Amino acid sequence: MVYINEWLPNPVGPDAPGEFVELYNSGPAGMSLDGYALGAGGKRKVPLGGYAIPAGGYLSLTHAQTKLSLKNTDGEVLLYGPGGTVADSARFAGAAPEGKSWSRMDYGTAPIGHFAWTYPTPGAANRTIDTGITVRHYPYGAPLVPRIGIGAATIFAAGVSAVLLAFFLYVIFKNKNISDLLFGGDEAARL
Repeated sequence: MVYINEWLPNPVGPDAPGEFVELYNSGPAGMSLDGYALGAGGKRKVPLGGYAIPAGGYLSLTHAQTKLSLKNTDGEVLLYGPGGTVADSARFAGAAPEGKSWSRMDYGTAPIGHFAWTYPTPGAANRTIDTGITVRHYPYGAPLVPRIGIGAATIFAAGVSAVLLAFFLYVIFKNKNISDLLFGGDEAARL
């Protein structure tokens, strides 16, 4: 019932003072985080003993509290439950935009949540101001259509040109009026 709610890997200005990870308790009762730990994709785990989250509440942990360094590119945050198993995780591919947090948009599909880059809301519900929901872990900044090389573009252009030329010639030779107009038709036959 405890989820990674949002995290800010690339704050405006220096990273360490502005970074935070926020957890959310979706349960009907308060919850102690004894036995829980946070990680940022490496082997290091930060124990969360002594912290608690009220029912429906949030806990924002700063870099000063966790000493976790969040990656600005291809980042990941892991929440470990009692026993050391991963209870929740959130990751993104590509570069994190400056000043935006990677925020959970729903809890209905947990542990696979929908995340989006939004304005940070530490201690409060996430907002979806002028941003779309990204399903699962869509890489930020990745092109939707792969780029093609100059060779493939040249071949494509030559193919389109050949098809258009064939169509143009077909229309000319099938239409007597156009053919006569372009090639002299009856005038040429009389000479």
